[in-house]
Amino acid sequence: MQGQSWTDELSLDRLRSYCDCIPVWLFTAVGLLGFAVFCLLAAAVDERMFNGVSVWAKPFKFSLSLAIYFATLLIFSRYLPVGYFLTRGGYLMAVSLALVAVVETAYIAVQGSLGEASHFNVTTPFHAIMYSLMGIGATWLVTGPVWFAWVIGRANAKNDPMVLAIIVGLVLTFVLGGGSGSYLGGHAGHWVGAAETDANGIWLFNWATDGGDLRVAHFFGMHAMQAIPLFALLLPSNLSKRLACTLVIVFAAAYSALSAHTFIQAVRGQPFIA
Repeated sequence: MQGQSWTDELSLDRLRSYCDCIPVWLFTAVGLLGFAVFCLLAAAVDERMFNGVSVWAKPFKFSLSLAIYFATLLIFSRYLPVGYFLTRGGYLMAVSLALVAVVETAYIAVQGSLGEASHFNVTTPFHAIMYSLMGIGATWLVTGPVWFAWVIGRANAKNDPMVLAIIVGLVLTFVLGGGSGSYLGGHAGHWVGAAETDANGIWLFNWATDGGDLRVAHFFGMHAMQAIPLFALLLPSNLSKRLACTLVIVFAAAYSALSAHTFIQAVRGQPFIA
């Protein structure tokens, strides 16, 4: 187009690339958010309880968390190479992450609707197999973003504070979220020295207040992908790139220390907030 600069063309190309993944990740995020609303409504009319809270509490939390997960990846996708989701690798990553999230949410919801546990449930061969498959799926949900980070890193300048924050956040989600999740999966429950009920837990999260709860560290680990870029976004725009990148690294280190602290707390049987 006459009079259009190369930067305008680049912006249009990135917009087209960004739109390539909309049918997969946007619809997944919106669908999961809609299901979270359904779970809230179901909890309002269904009085059944499991572990001291509504049977719909876990499906709500997981669907909401995964909706945020895909909305975040959707935002980050603007930093991908032009047309990346049209490649075989990009398409497979987008579809497989969405498929894993939908299947896991569906299983958690079905188990919740039956008043039965989804996690740590190995009471029958079927439940044991499903729990193992959930573990494999969860592993992909934290591993996929590392691939995402690698592709973004190759396609963008590393001295851009936001690019650095996205890469670090995605990698920390794998390290912190995946690490705490793996530890969780190797135990029979998330409580450590606490009453095995969510009835008196912290509002919304249901974390134990009378002992350790391994879900705390897992939460902070899984949401590093939002926390680090959000910090970069809030930095003053007049900072030099070098200073901004340094602050991103410092914040990431502090965030990692906080996540590690909550993990140590839980292992020692100490509550996050008494």
